[in-house]
Amino acid sequence: MKVLIALPAYNEEAGIADVLTNIFRFRYRSRYEIEVLVVDDGSTDQTACIVEQFAGQHDFVSLIRHEINKGLGEGIKTIFQYAALHLDTHDVLVTMDADNTHNPFLIESMVSNLISRNLDMVVASRFAAGGCELGLKSLRKLYSRGAMLFFKLFFPIKNINDYSSGFRAYKSGIIQQALKEWEELITTNGFDCMAEIAAKFSRMGIRAGEVPLILRYELKKGESKMKVAQTVKGYFSLLAKVR
Repeated sequence: MKVLIALPAYNEEAGIADVLTNIFRFRYRSRYEIEVLVVDDGSTDQTACIVEQFAGQHDFVSLIRHEINKGLGEGIKTIFQYAALHLDTHDVLVTMDADNTHNPFLIESMVSNLISRNLDMVVASRFAAGGCELGLKSLRKLYSRGAMLFFKLFFPIKNINDYSSGFRAYKSGIIQQALKEWEELITTNGFDCMAEIAAKFSRMGIRAGEVPLILRYELKKGESKMKVAQTVKGYFSLLAKVR
């Protein structure tokens, strides 16, 4: 069984080498066949060059480049389209951030849960028992908890609390099904795209679960690209988009 680890990246030159090195270490210990895809979303720094150098030394790494910055939603679109074309239905897609805040060694548990419990999606969750956020400002914590309550009210998925986490494992088959079921699965370009995917999955009745995530925000390299007001506005717009 293949596990594709996919990272959308925009101006991540400060940390992308560390992320890829940690994935390499995880791959060496994993029981699964690991491949890596980086989607560089029009970076203006050396992100793509760093990934190209790493890919030249490790044939399990691939790079797709957007010529201009299109936003996180377009990056995830590219990843989903790639997965639908290159993975079998029983293979697994893992998405994670490229800023060094996600620990790739958690992927083993995520994939094991996905398979052993016959789930469609497993989320690495700050809100699962044992999860937490380190180095995140209080206001951002407040926003994330408000988002959790909002989505549990309007788009409930059994066993899911963290709707905005980008650290997820999907059965490739559910990605293929969603792309067929929704004319446009992802319509948002910002960080709200992860919540949009979860909201639409809630309408599909997917089987899902969580594993605890310790979000190491103090390890983040570079400035945050999340625009909080725009993201919150995007959450409310989903009420009209997802029926």
